[in-house]
Amino acid sequence: MARTTISDFVIWAKQIHDDEDLGQRIAALNAGQTIDLVVDGVRGVWRKMDDGKDGRPTRGVRPLGQAQVFWRALYESRRGDVVTVELPVDETRPAGERAMVFPPMARTEEERRAALQALLDAGRQGWRSDGRRMTRDEMHERG
Repeated sequence: MARTTISDFVIWAKQIHDDEDLGQRIAALNAGQTIDLVVDGVRGVWRKMDDGKDGRPTRGVRPLGQAQVFWRALYESRRGDVVTVELPVDETRPAGERAMVFPPMARTEEERRAALQALLDAGRQGWRSDGRRMTRDEMHERG
């Protein structure tokens, strides 16, 4: 059973002790992929952190949902303590056989720029009124 020290808002692969395979498995995930972990007896979903701005992989996982609430409570009350980290029994299957909660995120700079441009262009695609425009004060006076 692996152990880690509560020292950050995330779990870093290099800080997982007594189970090299688990640390390597976390480090091998693609940015945005998720993994179920049982931390201190509580099962939750953890998401591999995004790659750095320079493209280097970030070797840690951050908690999602209820795991985030649980981990933050541990961080606030038990910072510095050692807790257990393990894969749930059904997580021992190869990664390709499990469904991902979140698909891997866009990783190339071209994909990121295209996604940002689509987001910025979204305002030009919607319905637009050709009718009279009112100020905020005029709208409130009508009510």
